[in-house]
Amino acid sequence: MHSTCLLKGKALLCALLVIVLSFMITALAFGEKATVINSSGRLDISPAVDPSDPLKGYMSLLYNNQNGLPTSEANAIAQTGDGFLWIGSYSGLIRYDGNTFERLDYASGIANVVALYVDHQDRLWIGTNDSGIYVMERDVLKKWDKSDGMKNVNVRAIAEDEKGLIYIGTTAGVDVIDPEMNLTHLQDSRLSEVYIRDLRRGNDGLIYGLTQLGDLFTLRDGGVITFLGNEDCRIKGIIGILPDPRNPGNLYLGTDEAVVYYGSLERNFGSMGVIDIAPLTYVERFEYINGQLWICAGNGIGCLDDQGFRCVDNVPMNNSVGHVMTDYEGNLWFTSTRQGVMKIVPNYFSNIFEHWNLPETVVNSTCMLGDRLFIATDSGLIVLENHGLVKDIPLKSAKTASGTDLGFDDLLELLDGVRIRSIIRDSQDRLWFSAWRKLGLVCYDQGDVLVYTPEDGLFSDHIRVVCERRDGSLMVANTGGLNIIKDGRVIAAYGEYDSIVNTEILTIVQGFNNEMVLGSDGDGIYIIGEDETRHIGTEEGLASEVILRIKRDLTRNIFWIVTSNSLAYMTEDYQVTTLHNFPYSNNFDIFENSQDEAWVISSNGIYILPVDELLADGNMKPMYFNVSSGLPGLATANSYSELTAEGDLYISGNTGVAKVNIENRIDIQTDLKAAVPYIYIDGKRMYPDESGNYTIPPKTRRLTISAYVFNYSLSDPLVSYCLEGFDAEPVTVSRSELTPLEYMNLSGGTYRFVMQVLDFQGNAVKTVAFQIIKEKSFYEETWFYVLSGLIVLACLALGTRLYIRRKMAEMEKKHQEEKDKERFVTELKTAKQIQESMLPNVFPPFPDRDEFDIYASMDPAREVGGDFYDFFLIDNDHLCLVMADVSGKGIPAALFMMICKVILQSNAIPGRSAKDILSMANEAICANNEMEMFVTVWLGILEISTGRITCANAGHEYPAICRKGRTFELFRDRHGFVLGGMDGVRYKEYELQLEEGDKLFLYTDGVPEAMGESKTLFGTDRMLDALNTCPDGSPEQILLKVRAAVDSFVQGAEQFDDLTMLCLEYRRKAVSKESPLKMD
Repeated sequence: MHSTCLLKGKALLCALLVIVLSFMITALAFGEKATVINSSGRLDISPAVDPSDPLKGYMSLLYNNQNGLPTSEANAIAQTGDGFLWIGSYSGLIRYDGNTFERLDYASGIANVVALYVDHQDRLWIGTNDSGIYVMERDVLKKWDKSDGMKNVNVRAIAEDEKGLIYIGTTAGVDVIDPEMNLTHLQDSRLSEVYIRDLRRGNDGLIYGLTQLGDLFTLRDGGVITFLGNEDCRIKGIIGILPDPRNPGNLYLGTDEAVVYYGSLERNFGSMGVIDIAPLTYVERFEYINGQLWICAGNGIGCLDDQGFRCVDNVPMNNSVGHVMTDYEGNLWFTSTRQGVMKIVPNYFSNIFEHWNLPETVVNSTCMLGDRLFIATDSGLIVLENHGLVKDIPLKSAKTASGTDLGFDDLLELLDGVRIRSIIRDSQDRLWFSAWRKLGLVCYDQGDVLVYTPEDGLFSDHIRVVCERRDGSLMVANTGGLNIIKDGRVIAAYGEYDSIVNTEILTIVQGFNNEMVLGSDGDGIYIIGEDETRHIGTEEGLASEVILRIKRDLTRNIFWIVTSNSLAYMTEDYQVTTLHNFPYSNNFDIFENSQDEAWVISSNGIYILPVDELLADGNMKPMYFNVSSGLPGLATANSYSELTAEGDLYISGNTGVAKVNIENRIDIQTDLKAAVPYIYIDGKRMYPDESGNYTIPPKTRRLTISAYVFNYSLSDPLVSYCLEGFDAEPVTVSRSELTPLEYMNLSGGTYRFVMQVLDFQGNAVKTVAFQIIKEKSFYEETWFYVLSGLIVLACLALGTRLYIRRKMAEMEKKHQEEKDKERFVTELKTAKQIQESMLPNVFPPFPDRDEFDIYASMDPAREVGGDFYDFFLIDNDHLCLVMADVSGKGIPAALFMMICKVILQSNAIPGRSAKDILSMANEAICANNEMEMFVTVWLGILEISTGRITCANAGHEYPAICRKGRTFELFRDRHGFVLGGMDGVRYKEYELQLEEGDKLFLYTDGVPEAMGESKTLFGTDRMLDALNTCPDGSPEQILLKVRAAVDSFVQGAEQFDDLTMLCLEYRRKAVSKESPLKMD
């Protein structure tokens, strides 16, 4: 920037005199460093960064409503001693801890904050635009407004003098608050009802003030000391002031012009200096920081020191800048009423493209030649020097190795539009440009260009990189293999015929024994010696055969190898060791500095660690830098970066070039402020006691620890925390991930909370520790445990006694139940015996009769059943057959069955038909059937001499008939109503003629309704199949077959119905051959 003096309407001689005087004043003002209280009440420390010097690394970050700040305007800024930054805006008061912006929603309704000030007791004073003045201490607010004596509640400035008096500048004069918090209005007619623009404390103990009209005044002990009205002041239109910390009584003054005025207030600026700050205008505020005068203007930021004035360019804030201050780390902070808040922090990395206002582009290679930086891109060559971009590089000649003139007289023009993969400088300061698919290999030698092409002996024009050998020859890696250039011509070629299977060579280096070491794109490493070519692949220890970079380490006599998925090293005798514990796999390059540190360039940033730690392949803890920690951009894959002898590394990146000096020591910020200023108990804030500890009530359910590490730089240190007595081990997170810590339902007792800030090696550099004592509830006290123990013992004793008594009673009850059960079983057995004794159970039942054979069985579903069968001789020629099924089960059914059996037998007398027997039995059962039970009955009377059976069916199952020599079939007769259902029922009968060898099978529903495990029924089809397994067998054999089939089907499943069957075989030869079937 140019320094000039602007004096309107003055003669040239006066102008020259003022210029000389301004330089004298500048030298006086900036010759020594001094300190002064800033506009927010704090002493600014030495900045950790100087953004006015473009060669020094820094990063500027603008916060607005797009990236965390709740608003896009900032009226004031201050930092309290605990480390919090406070920002005043029209939307209220905002607090920032370096990680999160938080707008404080106070019930008092603080809004429209326009001024902030931190007094000597670390109390925050808050000036508002419409509601007076507040002071906040430990979250407690006190407010003053018109009811407390303020003439106007529109606050514009705050300052504190050496005695602790707080001066409040409003739009209606000055109010003063004493240490006892009493407010008085300054009674002076010159300031009464006057708009106060600014108040600043000088090193002489005076409070310097400025009104909206441009009046200047000083205050001490609550009164006016001096007053210089605007009409009397030599300088008009003053809008900003700053007392000179080295020359009490002198002021820096800002106006809407592009100059800064300097002079003595007492002398009315009679010998004033004028300093040109163009292009800045409308100076809102000054701050004196570490020997530099910082200027906040309406259109940008400037810095004035003994070197002159400089604008701060290349920062995002350039409009309505209102404040500047340093935080406790030395970072610079600026506010803007239109753009928000900006911080400028140190950065080890410089953005070369941003500095020279170059558009972002992908860079493939960087190389220094003298004081020029050559930059290879996909579209040509960029060259920078100290004064900026080089426009042309004249050529004396440009031809191919074979002598063809290329017709170019400028190197930049020759390479325009050419994709340059790498730039390498050889020992003769020649530059070798590896062009891709155009030109070939370009050698630049002090204005002469020689181009090597396939016509000159190269494999192809796809050139990647060259490497100089110790004899001065050049190895050229290109698609097709390796060429050797010496003395201006291609003298050798190594390709497929030299055992190089993959001829796409990505990297080359000369070995320790003059061999050539080649890294391929997929087939590992080739080592070309005098007599043979050796191959190194995954079988020899590589984790990948895509070799991105090979470098010699002359200190350790090893080769560093960067593959597509790992780092490795190879010894002189070609023994490969892959490093398995490096924390990242996609790496591009590796550099070493003089401190034996390795800088690993990766796709996600840069890792830095001692070489010995890298070689040990153990627990690696590298420093890590990425875009969020200041790296301007990420490295380009397969790129080449220049490392100068001074340690400057020019990193080829995907957006430009980043510069860093790898020899400079990287100091990780360790003097960070960390604190737990308060905790929350069930959502209510609590502050520590005088010893720094917390005592919380016994009913606390949720404890929230608000842990803060105040870091406003680009680093993101690790933080560990542990609530000893609750947490099993410390938890480690990055500072950006540190959130309020919650603990639920802690037991009463003493806990110790420990929070530590760690360096990249995991060592604690900052520790915060305090106790949290949770008062014990009554049930956590010792006496309660003793009493509870006694109660428990008493309860156990009582419980044991009750348990024994209950068990004894249960045993007695069980014994009685077993006795009752035994008696019941005995009675059931007796009932069963009685039931069985009532049924014919001796077979053959009529040994002296050979006209027929009969067999029957009954198996009750329970101990006793309700089904029954019966057969008896009515007279010598008539046999009565009965099959019945009583409703219900168990003893009631058995009793009803015996009644029905007796009734049926008593009604079966000679000469009475089957239908009459059923009708009379039904009347007898219905006459005395209080249990409303019923019975199904099939009854038949066999005339033994003829084989004719007269049958009647009262709701029973169909009988089955088997004619001699044939199989069993169901005879679907006509059913009548059940017995016992209702009286007055008449039944029909039919006749069935049996011939010699015919069989009749009767059964109850327990046979077809037998149920298997799958809940399916046995059914009549399976019953007939069982009958027909031996239709020619005896009645007993037939019943056994059916029983076996049922048992096989149910497979032991519990049955719920009785199983009753009867089979009759007629043996007497029929009198007539006819077998009439007559239905009545």
